[in-house]
Amino acid sequence: MISKFFAAIARLFTIACIWTPGYVFWFRRLTVGLWGFDILAKSHWNYIWDQWQQGWVIQSPREWCFVIALCMFVPLWFIGWTILCSISWMSWFKAILLFPIKLLKSIRKRSTKSGAKPKVTRRKSYKQTRPPAVRAGSGKIKPLDKAPEEEAKHASKKHAHAKKHEENISPSPEPKREARPSSAPTGAVSSGGSIADILSKAGYRLISNAKAGGKPVDFIGVADDRLLLCLVDSEPGDWLADEERFNDEEPLWFSESNHRISPVRVILNARDALMPKLSGRARGLDVRTMVIVKQGTIINAEDMFEVWEGLRVSVCRYQDGGPSEIKPLNEVVERVNAPDDDLFRDVSSALG
Repeated sequence: MISKFFAAIARLFTIACIWTPGYVFWFRRLTVGLWGFDILAKSHWNYIWDQWQQGWVIQSPREWCFVIALCMFVPLWFIGWTILCSISWMSWFKAILLFPIKLLKSIRKRSTKSGAKPKVTRRKSYKQTRPPAVRAGSGKIKPLDKAPEEEAKHASKKHAHAKKHEENISPSPEPKREARPSSAPTGAVSSGGSIADILSKAGYRLISNAKAGGKPVDFIGVADDRLLLCLVDSEPGDWLADEERFNDEEPLWFSESNHRISPVRVILNARDALMPKLSGRARGLDVRTMVIVKQGTIINAEDMFEVWEGLRVSVCRYQDGGPSEIKPLNEVVERVNAPDDDLFRDVSSALG
């Protein structure tokens, strides 16, 4: 509370220090240009004071404007300072800083669209492209116009023509995918299945939809030497990740029209809240964190790998998550040894 108070005072003082010199500079230029009066010159103020002592009478509109301008010097400064303090400068700074990234992103999209090769689609056979019989309003099937023999003859000719056309269009046969071995190598987990299946195959005993220190966590995997806290990020769209705090606020991820608290920060907060509550054999476990990107795309993922590594958070992708530079879940999860019942019970008792 005290830190927020001092931060607010520092913000007001900083704006005042920036606003005052600029205001005095332009107000001085105004008075010098219109009335030849320099507000920073002591001799000019002494001259005004002497004229006032001698009974100076304000007569012309020009003199009235001069007196009004001097009287409004402080109120105008205060009004301008109040307006500047009410502006959310953080959003402006972020918009300015993120503008080059958005510009590069739009340019990259245009370049990829212009440089994309035209797709060559294979023409399907007549049996695949043949339209189904159309049902009338009564629900009965309308008979086809052509006789069955004539239609079969026409179908065979068209199918042969389509097959010949396929051979001319396709430049090379479709490459065959290499079959994966049934047994996964040490330290890796076979792909396929749900998130819970992948974690279970790695050896974890799972606790789903738990709360670590009051913070919701999708999966908590328990092994004999570690805990794995997993948060599934299902927000669609393109996101710009940022893991730095600003004015004691949580780090934010930004999209083109929205922002939200960083899932990385959410899972780290859950870890920090859970660790003091561990007791018994669970107290000595290594608590690890993981964010699983299920739908959205992190457009600056390559720039964030070192940051996530420094925070000791594993960020991986699953299903529609991206980009492809992020490793998939089955490659990130390591094989572990399953815990015994006593250890699993100690971990479960620490969850709220």
